[in-house]
Amino acid sequence: MTQSEPLTLSQTALEVGNARGVLARRLADLICLPSSVISPQERWIVGDLLHEILRNSDARIRKRCAQRLAEIKDAPANIVKLLAADAIDIAEPLLSSSGALSDFDLMEIARLGTLDHRVLIARRDGVSETVTAALASLGEPAVVHALLKNAQARFAAPTVSHIVSLAQDDQLYVPALLKRPELRPRAALQLFWTCNTTNRKAILARFAVSRTLMIEAADGVFAMAAGEGWSDPLVNRALRFVDRRQRNREAAEESSYGSLEGLIANMQSSGVSRDRIGELGLLAGISDSLALRICEDLGGEPLAILCKATGADRSVLDQLCSALSGLREGGGRDRAMHIYDGLSVEKAQTVLRYWDWSKAGSDRTK
Repeated sequence: MTQSEPLTLSQTALEVGNARGVLARRLADLICLPSSVISPQERWIVGDLLHEILRNSDARIRKRCAQRLAEIKDAPANIVKLLAADAIDIAEPLLSSSGALSDFDLMEIARLGTLDHRVLIARRDGVSETVTAALASLGEPAVVHALLKNAQARFAAPTVSHIVSLAQDDQLYVPALLKRPELRPRAALQLFWTCNTTNRKAILARFAVSRTLMIEAADGVFAMAAGEGWSDPLVNRALRFVDRRQRNREAAEESSYGSLEGLIANMQSSGVSRDRIGELGLLAGISDSLALRICEDLGGEPLAILCKATGADRSVLDQLCSALSGLREGGGRDRAMHIYDGLSVEKAQTVLRYWDWSKAGSDRTK
């Protein structure tokens, strides 16, 4: 296996006179000739000569060559990579637009270069999923922001998930992240829990969708699954997401509170406890961990989604907000009412069930 060309510069041969600069410029001119004039083989040989000169030349010569080669798509890769890893004022034109840099070159420059190098790479047109993943993995805010704002950058799903995890500690990522077409429901509804109310509304506007097509597709499957004794856990889990019914009627029949409304009235009069929150989850048809997270959230929006999805009246939501002191004191009640009024039952069910189905609601309570 041949070793890759070094990216470092050397100073083994001091420049004497002007001949080196003139020769470097003329060799660069040869490299820039169209393919109808210079053969690939000759271009490579000229490139080898120029590479050696540039590695031993001052910044003035290297900068001039970098500017000359920036727009040449088939410029020798070893020269372009050498100059693109140089000081940022030399590297900038190549990192910004050179088509001669491969993904491997860009990742190597990102690894060995400075923050400025990585930001310029993040701003390039058409940054691939591979390069985007390598840049985002470093978690540098300036680089991640540049990637998110780059409409031509491409993101793989794991990279989006990684940035969502970063956004839990840096809300400045969220507005740009919400504009990315690669953002999917699982990541967005996980991100919901750490967003401010403006961004929560944006998430609900985009991802709180109806389940009409899914309900139609599952027509007849409920009876089929029941006939099989509900023996397939994967089918059961999927059908639970599609089911029109949100509340657990069987649990309500056995509950000492009689209904979801009875429980919430009791919480308002007697206080909130871990057991009552667990009962709330049971009656609402969601996991204990999700119910706990909803009640601990001071934003109020998750409570609105819970009440709307279960068909509870607005007055019941008001009772639940009153029972939770944090919402009374922090304005969560008003936010909850606003979301409740603007969300349909079916869309609220989609969000609530997706939280439960994807376990996004329990990620931070385990």
